[in-house]
Amino acid sequence: MSTETSAGSMPPVAHETALRARAFQVGLTLCIINTIIGAGQPVITRWGAVHLDPLLFCTGAVVFATLCTIPVLQFTGELRLIFDPRYRGRLFMIAMAGTVMTSLTLTYGLTRIGAVAGVLLLQTEPVYSLVLSTIFVGERPSIRQVLATATVLVGIGSVFAGGGSFSPLWASAIIFTTPLFWQTSHVLGLKLMPPLTPTSMTGGRFLYASIVLTAMLLIFRRDALLQLADPITLGVIMVTGFFVYFLSGLTWYGAINRLSLAWTTALVVPGVPILSILFAVMFLGERATRREVVGILISVSGVLALVLGADPHRKQAASEAAEAIHEPLI
Repeated sequence: MSTETSAGSMPPVAHETALRARAFQVGLTLCIINTIIGAGQPVITRWGAVHLDPLLFCTGAVVFATLCTIPVLQFTGELRLIFDPRYRGRLFMIAMAGTVMTSLTLTYGLTRIGAVAGVLLLQTEPVYSLVLSTIFVGERPSIRQVLATATVLVGIGSVFAGGGSFSPLWASAIIFTTPLFWQTSHVLGLKLMPPLTPTSMTGGRFLYASIVLTAMLLIFRRDALLQLADPITLGVIMVTGFFVYFLSGLTWYGAINRLSLAWTTALVVPGVPILSILFAVMFLGERATRREVVGILISVSGVLALVLGADPHRKQAASEAAEAIHEPLI
């Protein structure tokens, strides 16, 4: 007699445990991939913002990401879902908040701010998490949340007090707001999974964002299209679209569809700024000052204090909304 037990004959509790273990393994793998991609985002975006027309750069990347998702959606039979009247309105809002606004604020901000300083400014997610959970979930912030959020702000403020890194202020200000749009899109996105899958979420988000960004490009920067004749320009846009947008979106939504958003954040957050600094030094020739390194470490410690100890398994969307802390991508 075989000693193996099929999934169908397993006791309900054991079967549920096996499914949760499998979800954790897949989610963990996706987190690691997402962390590596996320660390490269400020570096790639900084290069594109400086060497290319900013609007052309972010529009081209999102359009290419959309072209990558459409065949996948067609193959899985999910293409119709992104046009479904039940979902398209919310997908459009997610696209506007999570892709259009974040692409514009991050790209234009990094035209004047270095990648290392940009990474530090992007550590403001817990601030917006606290605000969103208080306003939309009705939670009263705990002392731990307040202290952790204050720690993040202290880390950023310690660099700001030194001057230089965050100049000009307008560029720093728009990068500072980028996580707010990420946060908003997370809260909206969690309510759609299920019934939508990570693939349809990614595809719908990019499709509607590409329509809006393309219209803006044709209206305001049509002459920038001439830059696409340069093979290097086209190659950078395609690489950005595939990795920073398409693959990043799939791995992020795939992770938070299996794991608690807070726990996912606890794994992703520390790795992104550390790897980003390394990438900025290697590929952009930037040098992080001692003040910037200390500021990033202080901010990361604040984020970790907020999310460590969370259950790694996914909860209900309503409770997860208060945990919406970080998407280091798209």
